[in-house]
Amino acid sequence: MFEEEKNETMKDNEIAEEEKKCYYHEQVKKAEKCKRYRPWAKYIATCLIISIAGGGSFGVGLGWSQNYFSKTLPSDTNAAPISSAPVATAVSNTTMSKKDVIKQVMPSVVSISTKMQGESFWGIVEGSGAGSGVVFYEDEEKVGIVTNNHVIQGATEVSAIFDGEKVVNAKVVGKDKDAEIAVLTVSKEELKKAGVEKITVAKFGDSDTVEVGDDVYAIGNALGEGLTATDGMISAVGKDVTVQGSTLENVLQTNAAINQGNSGGALVNVQGEVIGINTAKSVSGGTAEGIGYAIASNNISEIADKLLKEGTSPKPGMGIYVKNISEEMASLYRLPIGAIVEQVIPEGNAEKAGMQRGDIIIEVNGRKVMDTESLSEILKGLKIGDTTEVYVIRDGETSVKLDVLIGDMNQFEE
Repeated sequence: MFEEEKNETMKDNEIAEEEKKCYYHEQVKKAEKCKRYRPWAKYIATCLIISIAGGGSFGVGLGWSQNYFSKTLPSDTNAAPISSAPVATAVSNTTMSKKDVIKQVMPSVVSISTKMQGESFWGIVEGSGAGSGVVFYEDEEKVGIVTNNHVIQGATEVSAIFDGEKVVNAKVVGKDKDAEIAVLTVSKEELKKAGVEKITVAKFGDSDTVEVGDDVYAIGNALGEGLTATDGMISAVGKDVTVQGSTLENVLQTNAAINQGNSGGALVNVQGEVIGINTAKSVSGGTAEGIGYAIASNNISEIADKLLKEGTSPKPGMGIYVKNISEEMASLYRLPIGAIVEQVIPEGNAEKAGMQRGDIIIEVNGRKVMDTESLSEILKGLKIGDTTEVYVIRDGETSVKLDVLIGDMNQFEE
C-alpha cells in the first residue's frame, strides 16, 4: 500500500512540475484519411495525437515520433562547390531597412511539406505536415537545406517548395535529434524540371555577437500557408529549454511572432544574416505569448555541415527515457542519486534486458551515474553492439544487475 501511495505522489509531483512550464515545436500537421480498416492495429496513429510534454525529461538515445495535425491546437510541443555550408561571420555594422532585409532573405527560405502514415484502431491513417527550411549550401549537383528534425521526423515523403509554388522532392541526408537539426538535399536536375531558375543561399551571421534588444525578423511557412515574416527583438540569449524531452542549449529567445509551421525557418538580424533557426515557443500555463526560441546559428553551422557530408551519426543507447531525481524527491523518499527510468521503449534493448519503469540507474559500464547528463556522456562512449553491465535500484531498495545490448537508436526515430 505504501509503495502505491508513493508512486501516486511521485506521479502527481511530476505532473505538477510539467504543468509549470511547457514548450512545443512550431509545426503544422493535418489529418487526412484512412486507407483500410484494421480493428486490432498495434499502434494509435500519430496523426490523431496531440501531446504535451515538458519539465525535466531527457530522452536517452531514442525519441518517439511526435506529429501534430491541427492548425488550431498547439502541440508540444535536417565538382567544386559554388557555396559552402554555413560559416559564422562577424555581424556587419551596416543595417538595412525592414523591407530590404525580408526581400533579401526570403528567397533563401523554403516551405517544407511532408507525408506520413500511422496505424490506428481504424486502420492505416495518412497525414500531412508543414514546416520551413533554410537553403545553406549549393553546388553543381544539389542544394542543401537545414531544418528542424521534428519537421521531418516520421515522414515517408518530404518536399521543398521554392518560389512559393514550385514543389521539388527532397531527400533527408542527415539528422540529429538531440540538436534538433536535419539536413535535406534537392537535386539541381529536379529543380530545373520544376522551373526553379535561381537559388539564393542564406548568409549566416555570428550568433555570439547577438544582444538583448537587437531587432530581428522571423521568416517561415506560418500555418502551412506559405512564407510570411514577423518582426520583434531578441529577448534573451544563452537560454536552455527542454522541448519534448530533449534539452536545447544556448538558444535565442525572441518576441517575434512564431506560429505553427515556422519550425526550421530563419531568424534574421538587421544585416540580413540568419542568426538562428526558429524551433519552439513557450505555452506555459496555456497563455504565454511572445516567447519563441531559435537554435543559434553558431550551433547550427558545424552540425549542418557534418550531416551534409557524413549523414546521420550512429547514436548508442539503450532505448529508454529518463529524468533526474530532484533533491526534494530523493530526500522525501530516501532515493539514491541517479537517473530514474520514466519510460522503457517497447521492443527496445532495455526492455529485453528486463529494465522497468521506475528503475533508478546508478551505474553503467563501471561508471557511476549521477544524473541524465552523466548517463548521456557514458552512452556516447559505448560502441553499438557491445553488451554493458547496468546496475539499477528497483522499488527504492533492491539492487538489480542487467546486461543491456547497446543499439543504434536512430532506427527508432523515424
